[in-house]
Amino acid sequence: MKNRVASILGRQVAFVLCALLPMFAAAATLPDSPHVVVAALGEVEAMPDIAKLQLQISETRDTAVDAKNRVDERTARVLTAVREQGVPDADIRASQIRIYPDYEWQDGKRMLRGQRVERSIDLTLTDLSRYGAVLDGLVQAGITELGNVSFDLSNRDELMAQAVQAAMANANAKAATLAAGFGRRVAGVYHIDEGNSGPIRQERMVMMDAKMSAAPMLLGKETVSASLNVVFLLK
Repeated sequence: MKNRVASILGRQVAFVLCALLPMFAAAATLPDSPHVVVAALGEVEAMPDIAKLQLQISETRDTAVDAKNRVDERTARVLTAVREQGVPDADIRASQIRIYPDYEWQDGKRMLRGQRVERSIDLTLTDLSRYGAVLDGLVQAGITELGNVSFDLSNRDELMAQAVQAAMANANAKAATLAAGFGRRVAGVYHIDEGNSGPIRQERMVMMDAKMSAAPMLLGKETVSASLNVVFLLK
């Protein structure tokens, strides 16, 4: 009976160790001396203070020249509108123009609609108080739909450092509690493995109309997280 119980326990311990080993792929083996393995998470919350907008200007006309002229006109209006709202040129990126035939299917046949010209513009807003006014300017410039609008944090590196510190404190507390529960003390750190971490970005599609600025922009806090897997030596 004792041998059977020992065998079962041995298989259970081996299973747990096998489950934990992928977390420490960088370490050849776990230490032979007494140790404890803990997984810790640190999180910091912050309000986004940067918005990144993606928009596309496109026209399909009989000729590429006509389509390009119209795209150029709308692009100029967009650039004027965002510059009037204080967006510096460094935060405006306009892509190269793309030109290609625009086809559609009619009664099973592919028909040429004309020549399509597209140009993408990416905007970065570092002053979210101007968000509504910028959208108004885009509406006036003839933009009716945005692509992804993502919100980010300007001090991401600082917040990540805080999240790592929180994860370290969490790992130390867990290790001390587990060690004390078995009459041991933490002797030091054998290995640290940093898991996937980073801010959770908010992305959305925005349909625009003439009353866009009247709608409030509701933003929630973003969570910057850091995870650690740590092997502590015991004494």
